[in-house]
Amino acid sequence: MLDYNEAPYLELANYKAPKDAKFLFVPMKDKKNIRLAYWQYNTDLNKSKGTILLQQGHNEFIEKYYETINDFLEEGYSVVSFDWRGQGMSDRMLSDINIQFTENFDTYNEDFTFILNEIVKPYFPQPLIGIGHSMGGCLLLSSLDRHQEDFSHIILSAPMLGFKKEMLLSSMLRVSSLLFKKESYVPLSKPNMGKETPFLENDLTYDHSRYERTLRLVRMKPKIRLWGVSIAWGIAAIKRLKKIRTSKWLDKINSKILFINSLEDKVVNPKSTMLIQKRLKNSKIINLSEIKHEIFMEKDDKRGILMNEIFKFIENKE
Repeated sequence: MLDYNEAPYLELANYKAPKDAKFLFVPMKDKKNIRLAYWQYNTDLNKSKGTILLQQGHNEFIEKYYETINDFLEEGYSVVSFDWRGQGMSDRMLSDINIQFTENFDTYNEDFTFILNEIVKPYFPQPLIGIGHSMGGCLLLSSLDRHQEDFSHIILSAPMLGFKKEMLLSSMLRVSSLLFKKESYVPLSKPNMGKETPFLENDLTYDHSRYERTLRLVRMKPKIRLWGVSIAWGIAAIKRLKKIRTSKWLDKINSKILFINSLEDKVVNPKSTMLIQKRLKNSKIINLSEIKHEIFMEKDDKRGILMNEIFKFIENKE
């Protein structure tokens, strides 16, 4: 169906890619390769309920979402997902493959637009449902000034719409940009360069088995993840947050949007999510406690609540 080079992917003995997975390298306009995966629910597109465009967060990769992808396939949806440039198995931006780098989040949005227009809309069944986690949620929301008519529903999971101690972080990044090269690691960010964070010290999930599953995937291919962020990326992230907050188009968005907000989140600021949600007239928010940042990787009971709310929302059963 799509004439691109095949791309590799990872599997564990007890954690396989959902059946009929297709992994490809898709070149962007600047020739950087994005690793994309897709699953067609049925070769007869009329039998699919639609297509989920699943967008990962910073420093994630497609393999982490096999379980979630399978949930959508079992409910009758096709799924498309890709690694953002600079992470996963997509091309890196610098010779230092361990660092996250971009000078402008518009680059991510250009990749998103290319994939949406050249791959998703021509080859996958309607309606389209966009799901973005963390950085993916930030980018999906900020794409709606161009693309809100393309999606029937939007789900934002712990979206990156603010950081705790953001003013301090912003000041530190400004000073650092004067003292160090933009490609340098953010000072005090302590890149751990392969050192695993023990489960009891992690800020991502309360679920030990799912946390360990991600570690096992990284052990198979340590280069699939990043080990630090650049000053340039940090500055670009802050600029994107400010752009969202001050934008006039945000108040004009009519898309049906569901926010899933972790009240205990230590990676992004849940209060910032609440403030943005209030400006979106056709949105609702579900605030969850006893979960951390990676809501799709949480314990079964919390994850069950999440998936139930998503299916009710996208199938208009609320």
